[in-house]
Amino acid sequence: MSNEVRYGRGDSTPHTVRQHDLEEFKARFRDRTNSGEDLLRYLERSECGVWRCEQDEVDLRRWWLNVTLPTNVAEMFDAHLEIQLVYAEYQQVEPRLLELIQRRIGSAARVDHGLFMIASLDKKVDRLLRRRRGEFAGIDLHLGDLGTGAPDIRHRMTDVLTSVDHYDMTRPVHDPAGFFGRTQEFQQIISAIERGQSVGVFGLRKTGKTSLLNYVAGRRRAAQRPVVWVDISGLASADDFRVRLLEGAWQSVASLNPPDGMPRLRSLNRVGELKVDIDALRLHWLRDLEVLSRHADGRFEVFIDEIDQIHPDRSHLGAVEANKMLVAVTQLRGMVQSVESVSGMVLICAGVDPALFERPLLGSGSDNLLYKLVRLMYLAPLTRDEMQEMVRDLGRRMGVRVRDHKVIDFLFDEYGGHALLTRKACSLAAQRRSKDEIPWHMTLEAVEAAAQERGDGTPFQQAGEILTSFSEWFPDEAGLLRELWSPDPEEREFGSLLYDEDNSRLAHAAPYGIVVDRTTTPRIRAVERSVRTGV
Repeated sequence: MSNEVRYGRGDSTPHTVRQHDLEEFKARFRDRTNSGEDLLRYLERSECGVWRCEQDEVDLRRWWLNVTLPTNVAEMFDAHLEIQLVYAEYQQVEPRLLELIQRRIGSAARVDHGLFMIASLDKKVDRLLRRRRGEFAGIDLHLGDLGTGAPDIRHRMTDVLTSVDHYDMTRPVHDPAGFFGRTQEFQQIISAIERGQSVGVFGLRKTGKTSLLNYVAGRRRAAQRPVVWVDISGLASADDFRVRLLEGAWQSVASLNPPDGMPRLRSLNRVGELKVDIDALRLHWLRDLEVLSRHADGRFEVFIDEIDQIHPDRSHLGAVEANKMLVAVTQLRGMVQSVESVSGMVLICAGVDPALFERPLLGSGSDNLLYKLVRLMYLAPLTRDEMQEMVRDLGRRMGVRVRDHKVIDFLFDEYGGHALLTRKACSLAAQRRSKDEIPWHMTLEAVEAAAQERGDGTPFQQAGEILTSFSEWFPDEAGLLRELWSPDPEEREFGSLLYDEDNSRLAHAAPYGIVVDRTTTPRIRAVERSVRTGV
């Protein structure tokens, strides 16, 4: 058996042989580590089962164990699968170890994908784990504090899981364990990439566009595809874009080829760094991209976030610099439209406003050369089932149960599957529990109270910001929605007349998930309430 892996249960080997192998590998774990004996005794005192024990092939200071919780603790935290425990004799745990853990548990069917344990010498690892809240729940065990007086695993899990609010997450998700739903959208993007068709994903802010691109990019990297990531919001100029794209392309090719297989470029040196001045870069960057693409074993898959920021009429960069960046992106059109399957480029973009690819003319009246370059995909909020999965799984990571269908119904009726608003409401609701109440069952009363709260950071306040943001891109549609949902009956009647006269006046409101398709009925009821109350 490769990699010295042994299971204590669950395969076809007779139990006595399995148990003999397991004990042999546990003995090696004790002999080859400084604190392995202490960890195994701690797990035994906590009545945890150990079902797998293997030493890491790359770093001999690391060992991988699969453990199970005692029945009462497993029921308390709804954690009935095996849990990955990594033993690491590190004084300081680096973020890359968490990424390695997630890759391992993400590909293992028998272990919990949202929960793991890490035993190390780092007393500050909890800070690192807190920064990744919403993506996974990590239980940290300090190897120096596992003596007989240490709290058992039930108390340790209680302390950790009740101190981290996994609902309170506003940053894009990078780890697959924090990504929920979007199965259909994911498959559509993958199918388009495989056909060589570029895609633009557009939707409201905080609906998961960047998280979706992160997820797709991660899966493509895992499939050994030449992936390049560019975030327009982090760039200051068109030349920054050229450098970022070219260096990213070099890195993606270098990760798939031996060092002596890399081509010589005019703009980059042998380690993929810029070696020429800006004028030379502008002259040679496209030729260098084309050379790299012939060594990429397929089209470059270029993910561009905040793509609408290159539109001269929309950009935070200002019209002059945005126009230069628009020119730089337009220069890629030849590679994007290449019919060769072994070279070229496919774009996977995300933004709020699709005008860059939707309208034939720019605001200045000049031709838009990016018109219809990508297939448009609108990202509406989550479906009810996807929202339910998110709410329940994030709750499980903090000792919260959401089993009442009335709670799910209310959340979906109020927030329409908008991930951020739903998580904010659940976060406020979960603040009503006492720390020692494990599991705490979320009630309809708690989420209704959360919906009524006012002030910064509440779901009601952020629901109002959705329409404000929507009006930046589609002012006429936002104005019509305000009339349709106005507290003034005459304004509502006038809005209805306008919509009945031409329902294309709400061309983006339905795809973006603000209203139910082909109606003026609000999908996100909290947005309508914010209009009716004048917020």
